[in-house]
Amino acid sequence: MGKEETSVSFFFIGLNINMANFFSGQDGFVWFTGVVEDRDDPEKLGRVRVRCVGYHSDDLEEIPTKDLPWSWVLSTVHTSMNGLGHTPPFLVEGTWVVGFWRDPPFYQEAIIFGTLPGVPIEGANPAKGYYDPRSEDSTQSEEKYKYKPDFGPYPIRTSDSDVNRLAKNDANNIHPEIAERDSSATEDVPIANVEDKWNELKTTDTSTRGLLASGRNPETKEDRTPPYNRRNPEYPYNHVYETESGHIQEFDDTPFAERIYEKHKTGTFYEIDADGNKVTRVVGDNYDIIAGKNFVNIKGDVNLTIDSNCNTYIKGNWEVQVDGNKNEIIKGTYNQEVTGTVTETYKDTMTQNVTGNVTETYSGNQTTQVTGNVDIDGARIDLN
Repeated sequence: MGKEETSVSFFFIGLNINMANFFSGQDGFVWFTGVVEDRDDPEKLGRVRVRCVGYHSDDLEEIPTKDLPWSWVLSTVHTSMNGLGHTPPFLVEGTWVVGFWRDPPFYQEAIIFGTLPGVPIEGANPAKGYYDPRSEDSTQSEEKYKYKPDFGPYPIRTSDSDVNRLAKNDANNIHPEIAERDSSATEDVPIANVEDKWNELKTTDTSTRGLLASGRNPETKEDRTPPYNRRNPEYPYNHVYETESGHIQEFDDTPFAERIYEKHKTGTFYEIDADGNKVTRVVGDNYDIIAGKNFVNIKGDVNLTIDSNCNTYIKGNWEVQVDGNKNEIIKGTYNQEVTGTVTETYKDTMTQNVTGNVTETYSGNQTTQVTGNVDIDGARIDLN
């Protein structure tokens, strides 16, 4: 039986090919390495312009960035349909990538399937290809490259590994995020009616679970040495995701120092440490909107300190039950206004101590019933 010729056409951004005569891989797998020079895809499809080693020279007059073909970025195994999944791809200018050609021998349709982290030895150079072209000193004719970007040009740091500094946890190359986090921690918060204060947990505070790590280093089989801090990541266990503006996620699997940390660039964050403690800091306003019921059960003590005013508005009933004692200290004026009936029942002794004057005004009748004695003692008693 002879091979039946098919006539399947494939449309791909202006490229209409008869797949019976041409298909990806027909002439072997042709791969390349290159550098991303543009990610501002006019079609907003997540494509990038890549200058490919061996196919494009570094001469910007010969091949300017605008003439580089758009390359598609291969997604990881998740949905890439109708806005679902992780889109667009996070590739910045200056990134080294690995890809393959899907249209040899034309070499116009590239697919990127990976990146190549390393140690940049020099910064961006807008005068040559294979660099981030965005600069006020750009010699290219395209205006889109003649500006100082908000983030970049990349690389920002040289002689420094592309692996995030939070993941490496190098004492000689500390990420500024760590110092900022501890320097802005809240301290000396007073507790009501007691001579005590509390502090926000810091990264350098001792971890109870960290203390258990002594003698349990899985890599060296040697004893761990102090400090056993709440944040004590070891490479390669801390998995970090950081964006250009400074949003950060950490999923730290370091044995006995496991953490989850998520921070907005403004400083609002939450962190869960190895002991199960959670710290949340909001540098702006906080809104909690609950459409249904809210159930809160706190097994330990609650210390609530409000540095300004507190307004509580309850549109329904308010039931308060205190199984122990209740103490109130009011250093200012105390006003109560009740539009309905007031019933007070005391099943034990009631003592009132007033160091100043007492004025009671009744617009109606007063009935006082005492089953025991009534003693009134005063320097002068007037009854009208």
